[in-house]
Amino acid sequence: MGVIALLDCFIHVHGHDFTTDSNSGQLATETAPLDKTTFGSAGWTELHGGLKSWTLALKGFWQSDTSDAVDPEIFNGLGSTGQVFTLGPVETEAQVAYFAQGGKFNYQLLGQLGELAPFTLASQGTSGQGVIRGQLAKARGVVSAAGQVGSALNLGAGAAGKFLYATVHTFLAGTTVTIQVQSDTASNFPTPTTVATFPAITARGASWLVRVDSTGITDTWWRLNVSAITGSFTVAGAIGIQ
Repeated sequence: MGVIALLDCFIHVHGHDFTTDSNSGQLATETAPLDKTTFGSAGWTELHGGLKSWTLALKGFWQSDTSDAVDPEIFNGLGSTGQVFTLGPVETEAQVAYFAQGGKFNYQLLGQLGELAPFTLASQGTSGQGVIRGQLAKARGVVSAAGQVGSALNLGAGAAGKFLYATVHTFLAGTTVTIQVQSDTASNFPTPTTVATFPAITARGASWLVRVDSTGITDTWWRLNVSAITGSFTVAGAIGIQ
């Protein structure tokens, strides 16, 4: 992906899609610079990377007309931890996506007379797994039948010290759906291997896959796959190896 204009980014926070609520979003990742300068540093500061952290700042237009609008979604979840965040600069399958577990810690609303009511939301990471850089496997859409969900991703093979990660956001839920992460040697998945399975999904929300040790996995293609479903679901999801 080359230089882009931010026209079609996506921001999913647990069971809510903030994409059409927001007009500003910034994910910031940081490693604390630890000073290890000594008398032998020849007059130059020497630094060493310390603890890593991330924050997400969202701004947009305040709404409170439904149970999953901006205000009830943020207010009722304020201070929560372990919520699933998935976002990226382009809502196109197989393009880069960043995902992490975090919490909603600062919510501001209302603004200037005569202007559209704004909101701001500040979130921070709450999991030691940090931010994962992967790809968007399924752009937001309806799923009502078994089979591949979204697009196949060429993420490469696993390796020692690396893990498989995945997310699924459920914006509208039917009765129940079971979603797997599968791998194979080719994009058409001639002999798919089920590497992991999310717990059955029955309600709006999000799922963070318990990470899987990718040591010894030689397959290079990955996908989300529905093995069983009752009803219609609106979902999105991402996969990464890191």
